Amino acid sequence: MSTSVRVAATGCYLPPDVLTNRQLIERLSLDVDEAWIESRTGIRQRHWMAPGQTTSDMLVECARSILAEAGLEPRAVERLIVATVSPDHPSPSTATIVARKLGARCAAFDISAACAGFLYGLDLARGAIATGARNVLVLSADARSRYIDPRDRRGAVLFSDGAAGALVVPSEQPGLIEVVIGAEGLEHMGAWIPAGGAARPATRETVDAGAHYLQVDGFREIFEQFKAFTREAVHSVLERSGHTLGDVDVFITHQGNAFLVREIVADLGVDPARAIDDVARHGNTSGATVPIALAEARASGRIRAGDLVLMTSVGAGWTFGAALHRF
Repeated sequence: MSTSVRVAATGCYLPPDVLTNRQLIERLSLDVDEAWIESRTGIRQRHWMAPGQTTSDMLVECARSILAEAGLEPRAVERLIVATVSPDHPSPSTATIVARKLGARCAAFDISAACAGFLYGLDLARGAIATGARNVLVLSADARSRYIDPRDRRGAVLFSDGAAGALVVPSEQPGLIEVVIGAEGLEHMGAWIPAGGAARPATRETVDAGAHYLQVDGFREIFEQFKAFTREAVHSVLERSGHTLGDVDVFITHQGNAFLVREIVADLGVDPARAIDDVARHGNTSGATVPIALAEARASGRIRAGDLVLMTSVGAGWTFGAALHRF
């Protein structure tokens, strides 16, 4: 049995409700204009879930598109890994809800690694296949619109919703060449939700204080941490695989902010023509940004057969990772 693995199919789901900057300003009564938003984030529009829609709903639609590409029925899935920090409920896992809605019956669980969650999922899929699994579905989704504080214009203009993922299968030739993941817990976590967990259960007081909303550190501080961890992950995955940045055909980093993407590209010395930048259309979908970019690049022909793709991301906490895949 081969223990090499590859991504056999990809897919994504973006809610149909698209908000331009002007529509967002009007909906939330923000005291900024369109130029203010675009000059600070590079975002022109974003997707938000409709009322009543859930993270698991997005994941199910995404999973169906992946399985359709692969020509598989849900019952063929042997592992279902969901990376999210926007679960339907604190308990049980969103993955079990997705399995029920999808009609799958397999090992199903969530992982919480923020914006690096998809890369963590790829590493887990590689391990599952090494121990005998065949079809491993790695999904990532976040519903950040549900956690936006309308009084915090920095967060309100940045975050959005979406889901994406990949089917990972055994392969005779290495597709997924190398994955590196890591974490370093720091006092300043980058982004966090103060209340609603065991450390600070939700109460009337926490809700009145807005402690159940997403809070974000200063962007300059985040940028510097992000660049440092990205540099570490990228250099590690290239060294382990015996490749250089010059070998990479397509570079995908976390699509958190257009200016962050450009800083990462410049810091690493990546050719900008080889880098994906879709922040303007989708905003920051947290853990879903990298797999959305991957799925859309494959669907559009941006990624072609034989291309070497480097994916990297950094998440709150801090988590980080990088993966190198030959398509």
